[in-house]
Amino acid sequence: MFLRSYYLLLLFICFIATDINAKINTNKINNISHQIEYYADNEHSVTISDIELIQFEKNDKEVLNFGNNKATIWCRFKLNDENIDKILHLKTSLIEKVELYIPIGDSEYKTKNGGYRKSFKSKIYKIPNVYFDIKDGFNSDRFFYLKINASYLQFWTYVSTPNNFLQYIYDVSIIDGIYYGIIIIMILYNLIVYLSVRDSNYLYYVMYVVTVGLMVAHFQGHDAHLWGEIQFIADRGPIWPALSGFFSVLFAYNFLKIKTNLKVMNKIFYLLFGFWGSSILYVLLGYNLVCSLINQLSGLLCIIFFTYTSITLIKRQVKEAKLFFIGWSFFMAASVYFVLCGANIFEYTHATDYAWQIGSTLEMLILSFAVGQKISDLKKEKENLLVDQNKMLEFKVSERTEELRSSNEELNTLIEQVYNQHSTIKKKNVDLNSSISYAYRIQTSTLPTKHLIERHTKDHFVFYKPKDVVSGDIYWFMHHKGMNFMAAIDCTGHGVPGAFVSMMAVNIIREVITSKEIADPAEILESMNHQVEEILNQETSNSREGMDMSLCMWVDGGIKMHFAGAKNPLYIMRDNDILEIIKGDKRSIGGELGIRSRKPLPFTTHEIEISNDIRGFYLMSDGIQDQFGGPHNKKFTRKRLQQIIKSSTLHKFDNQKELIENEIKNWQGDQMQIDDMMLIGFLP
Repeated sequence: MFLRSYYLLLLFICFIATDINAKINTNKINNISHQIEYYADNEHSVTISDIELIQFEKNDKEVLNFGNNKATIWCRFKLNDENIDKILHLKTSLIEKVELYIPIGDSEYKTKNGGYRKSFKSKIYKIPNVYFDIKDGFNSDRFFYLKINASYLQFWTYVSTPNNFLQYIYDVSIIDGIYYGIIIIMILYNLIVYLSVRDSNYLYYVMYVVTVGLMVAHFQGHDAHLWGEIQFIADRGPIWPALSGFFSVLFAYNFLKIKTNLKVMNKIFYLLFGFWGSSILYVLLGYNLVCSLINQLSGLLCIIFFTYTSITLIKRQVKEAKLFFIGWSFFMAASVYFVLCGANIFEYTHATDYAWQIGSTLEMLILSFAVGQKISDLKKEKENLLVDQNKMLEFKVSERTEELRSSNEELNTLIEQVYNQHSTIKKKNVDLNSSISYAYRIQTSTLPTKHLIERHTKDHFVFYKPKDVVSGDIYWFMHHKGMNFMAAIDCTGHGVPGAFVSMMAVNIIREVITSKEIADPAEILESMNHQVEEILNQETSNSREGMDMSLCMWVDGGIKMHFAGAKNPLYIMRDNDILEIIKGDKRSIGGELGIRSRKPLPFTTHEIEISNDIRGFYLMSDGIQDQFGGPHNKKFTRKRLQQIIKSSTLHKFDNQKELIENEIKNWQGDQMQIDDMMLIGFLP
């Protein structure tokens, strides 16, 4: 009875909070959002000195909504100088950095700055969102300008007097205070229950409630009171949605007993753990926009899979799934509504700002009840089971005491064996995954950086998609004594075996060029062939490991491209849609038993004049052309690859990569990738 009254009271408080929000008086503060003009600076190159030359667009809505955003947003507006001090309020806490330019006189500006990247102590108003003092004396005939940086951006723009804002902040604080009060009550109640019953579901639920509360505090700007001066945390606001998502999956996985109740979803939940974990990693590395995009994708996947899991378990008569689904539905509705408003599908209103509070409050209340109900059911089941067991044991104790003792000893031995086997397998699995991850880091470190290639080419792109974690295909670039070497290496196999060969290939080609001072591509391939045969003892063994390869060399400022290929070609795209193909020699580097029994033909160096009609040079492995897909599940073919290169060369190299990557992805569809894929495009 007490619990029912408790939950009804909290629900009543929640609805009162919603009603108060509807009555927040904003009549005395002027919303000027619809008067604002804006410009999205995608290149981040515009400054205040040349802003007056820019063509702005007019906002005709009550809120400025840019959603996921990479650009610097410029806004401008005019204010009347009524000899009254004013406050400009940007109602959002997600602005990383903002600069306000106040027009003074005929040409000068006074600058003020804000945003959550600014030190909290240095702010005039230590309250959520962005506030600027505007003293009288500005030039009302000129524009005010706002320069805003934010990875996710929606905001209202208000102007009024300090007294009017004081009442507005007081009204809003009532709603926020009620919500945080509910959060604290939920945390304390469930933490106390956890300490008494020691059920891990309560602990996971407490961690989820804490991170949801911190997420909402970030959205409302209140988290600045907690770590406004800890810049590392303050600069990484998207971490709270990521953490709350991670703990929601952890709680759902354990509460619904996915591992036993629905084994088919076990891997899906591990995938969700991976998505949220990668989002946390990205935001810790400072990639806030990437983290926000992963958060939205992961949230959508959670909506889909949580809903499917709940409905499936409800059909299987799993009692706790029904309450979980009801509670999750509230939060799901709030999340979907918030995201759709951010995408401009629904209008972004004041209700949108409180969607998280309303949805999360209802969800937490119901889930807290669900956890309590589950514990109560478990206790009843245990009590009934104990009663039945006692009756059975009392009846059979005299005749089966010795038998039970023997059986228990055998069972304990078997359990111990199974546990030991499980521990061994688990450790081996962890060691294997750690080794593969370490191999991936090592192989990745050998790849040339984008910055290195950019320094020595006019433009380039690299499409690189390994079949497994590590790859048998590898691309390589070196600048040595005024010479540039670009190679696409396709080693025998893929995955871990192919990666071993690729690492060997990189070490050999570097040694041939730097130590032996060989610059001619054909001589480099020949020297590599000898070293591969020697290292792998191929003269006396049946080892077939080797590699196909295409290698280009050009001198800084030179007019000749030197190319040699081991089975792999060089494509040269010229004006008038002419694709010139220079084939590699019909032999590999190492690995060919038949060739070693007779004297092979030498590798050939081709010289190509680097003329103005050349749009690009292209090196590749055979993984793309061998990929199955399309409507009839056939190979992609080299001919189709050539057609795609032809059709894409009118675009910049970055756009070429995107077009080619999309074409391959659409062709592959749901088919499994059969080999590593690699394509390099560049212009010396």
